[in-house]
Amino acid sequence: MLFIDGIIYSLQKAGGISVYFSELLERFPRNISYKLLLYSNSNKVLSEYKQQDVVKIKRSRIPIKVGRYLDVFLPKECSVFHSSYYRLPVFFQRRRMKIITTVHDFTYEYHMKGLSAKVHFWQKRRAIWASDVVVCISENTKRDLLHFIPEARDKDIRVIYNGVSESFVVTEKKLEKTKNIIFIGSRGGYKNFSVLVSAMSVLREYNLIIVGGGSLNYDELGCLEDSCHGRYKHLSFVNNEKLNQLYNQAHCLVYPSLYEGFGIPAIEAMKAGCPVIAANASSLPEVCGDAAILLDNISDKNVANAVLSLENKDFNSLLVKKGLINSQRFSWDKTFQELSKVYLG
Repeated sequence: MLFIDGIIYSLQKAGGISVYFSELLERFPRNISYKLLLYSNSNKVLSEYKQQDVVKIKRSRIPIKVGRYLDVFLPKECSVFHSSYYRLPVFFQRRRMKIITTVHDFTYEYHMKGLSAKVHFWQKRRAIWASDVVVCISENTKRDLLHFIPEARDKDIRVIYNGVSESFVVTEKKLEKTKNIIFIGSRGGYKNFSVLVSAMSVLREYNLIIVGGGSLNYDELGCLEDSCHGRYKHLSFVNNEKLNQLYNQAHCLVYPSLYEGFGIPAIEAMKAGCPVIAANASSLPEVCGDAAILLDNISDKNVANAVLSLENKDFNSLLVKKGLINSQRFSWDKTFQELSKVYLG
């Protein structure tokens, strides 16, 4: 029996890894016997699955900040184990079971410092070392894996791309286009949010829609007021239906992050017919192909020029067409089919 460790649902309210496992869990057919381990402080995912598929772990006195690094007790019937965040079974060396680890990115290794980064790397490296199969969500993530953990070359490494939700489509009723620029997700450092905000001082006819990423801090609010007073809006959370509407009406998505393990928002936007401007870095060239404006140098001038270039209707239409074609490469059904081969192989 397959056991999936749902620790990620205790570590984040929402996020790419939660989406990954939720999409997979929705696709399990009845002929695959599995259990999802959920913890008492898990997010709302528990209500989405039938109770017979869930093993709810009682609340522990150990805080989740510590528990996330501890090995998992599993019943004897477990033959395949897949943790949502780099954990291993207790006494895994003595048990006959297949261990699978999905590696999403190396953000900690590239951009974080201090004790938490060292502990994270120790846990990730240990999980990869003990795994029978290591799944990477892009070729770029695989290259990073072999860069940071070269001994993983001897492992069975499979590149299985992320998918994109079927919620993202070009709406049947054509929505009126706006002068909105969308930015999605966290905003710190390498995400280059500040560069986009600076570019807004030139893009005076445009509005900035900021989705997710937590509350705007004092410095961010100050920069936004200086660059685009009255022309920005922060949406702390939107569901897929609302996000699809935003994509359909937007002038473009600007995704200037210097590091992504995959970059799901870029494909969501393409699938909804929204032009994409992204950094020519990490996994984004691999995922976006020639269907996005890829910037080698992320500067306010280059971002502004890219946004303005989309005012050319022919160029805009060409990019939208390429994006729709490119987005067809990715689906959660394909992801699940490939991962099923790993589970059952």
